[in-house]
Amino acid sequence: MDCKILKLNNDDQFISKIKNSDGTLQQFYQYDAMSEDSFKKKMDAPSNGREKELANVIQSYMEDLSITEAQQTHLDALANGAKVVIGGQQAGLFGGPLYTIHKIFSIITLSQQLTNKYNQTVVPVFWIAGEDHDFDEVNHTFAYNQQDAHLHKIKYHTMTPPDSNVSRFNPEQSQMIEVLNDYFKQLKETEHSKAIYQMCLDIIKSNDNWSNIFKALLHEIFKDYGVLFIDAQYTSLRKMEKPLLKEMILKHRAIDEAFRNNQKNTTQQGLSQMIQTDTNVHLFLHEEGMRQLLTYENDAFHLSKSTQNYNQQQLLDILDEEPDRFSNNVVTRPIMEEWLFNTVAFIGGPSEIKYWAELHDVFQLLNIDMPIVLPRLRITYLYNRTQKLLNQYQLQLEQVIENGIEEDKQKFIREQASETFLNEIDSMKQQQENLFHSLYKEVQGNNANENLVTKNNEIHLRQYDYLKKRYLLNIERENDISMRHFREINDHLHAMGGLQERIWNPLQILNDFGKDVFSPSTYPPLSYTFDHIIIKD
Repeated sequence: MDCKILKLNNDDQFISKIKNSDGTLQQFYQYDAMSEDSFKKKMDAPSNGREKELANVIQSYMEDLSITEAQQTHLDALANGAKVVIGGQQAGLFGGPLYTIHKIFSIITLSQQLTNKYNQTVVPVFWIAGEDHDFDEVNHTFAYNQQDAHLHKIKYHTMTPPDSNVSRFNPEQSQMIEVLNDYFKQLKETEHSKAIYQMCLDIIKSNDNWSNIFKALLHEIFKDYGVLFIDAQYTSLRKMEKPLLKEMILKHRAIDEAFRNNQKNTTQQGLSQMIQTDTNVHLFLHEEGMRQLLTYENDAFHLSKSTQNYNQQQLLDILDEEPDRFSNNVVTRPIMEEWLFNTVAFIGGPSEIKYWAELHDVFQLLNIDMPIVLPRLRITYLYNRTQKLLNQYQLQLEQVIENGIEEDKQKFIREQASETFLNEIDSMKQQQENLFHSLYKEVQGNNANENLVTKNNEIHLRQYDYLKKRYLLNIERENDISMRHFREINDHLHAMGGLQERIWNPLQILNDFGKDVFSPSTYPPLSYTFDHIIIKD
């Protein structure tokens, strides 16, 4: 595989502001992501004293995996105070969208660059957001079917979706296997299909938990890079978090005030509000089999899905005995992550890095250092066949990735159509308009006849539009193969109106290019960049 950089027009002005060290934006981040001095300060920062315990917790969490030498080296380095580059994602079906893979590649790439530059190990860590409870976000994925040139949605269906953390959910093994079979039915069979299918089947049969299936698949892909994995909902990790969770309960009013004031300041500076939450506690509690948001009102902590309420001491007692019943929301999750790890840089998606700007004052309140915040790499896979189709129809790769193929497709259809026929339709429409104005003059002042003439004109114009539309549709049908090609190009490079990595699944790439496609020996070396990366087969 080859790798090249593509400079696309960046519609996301927020990322451009980070790249340009924009002063307005910098006041909401502790470190300038473009400054070498920022990285030096983070690399030189003292350890937090939790590294050894944290390394033991991660080792325990990963003990069901075959830990590689590279992973063990990083576990040992972490125990001895090594810094980390970190990012996370919800546990998506079969790995979720490709951008999950690219987020991990971003973490690996930056950690390797910092390791080489500063001659000290920087550990890549991936944080599985197993505490999340929005199952509808993770229960489906998409497969591209080459035979019908369409993307197909593949979903895990259940009559009882989890009301609690995804990491508490144990899917039915037979149902997961059925979903896996449905996915592979959509894929073309390649020399790699049996091996990839068997790998996934073995993972499903060896794990009865949703997040553990996700973890095991990512481990197979990234184990040789030494990536460490941790689930936010892991019980031993929750026990470690007790001191900060206690502080979050005791200081919930101050935390909420700091967050609200910070958010107000960001919006006053022209930034879009990213975090939408009505809670004033910013913690969840597992109660009655559900993950329930806590809210403080009338001297009591209330739950969002039941009538149960607690006083402060009762919450602290629960925390002491059952810390894994607590989980963070969008405001407190980044704080917890940074309290646990000695983070140099946090890698996030476009929306993630935006909402960190709203948390600056909360970090300060709790005396926790913010990391350097950076966007993940953006990567598109360009198949040789897709490149040939681009050449065949004289399409520009950059244009298709950014805007899709609709404009080029319509241009192609017009070129196949009779220009005389289309011009005659336009001429007839103009004649109709002229006739309408003439008739309207004759009946002007008579409301009933004015309405009659106007309505009649509208009917005629719709008929001409219908004639043109159906004529062009017939042209499309006569050029079915080309229309299929356009659809194929679009589903590869501008899937469902956006980037390929937001829709495609990593199993698609593994099936086409092999189990080792993402391995260090096969995958092209990457450098951290704000530009778009094209991987060509």
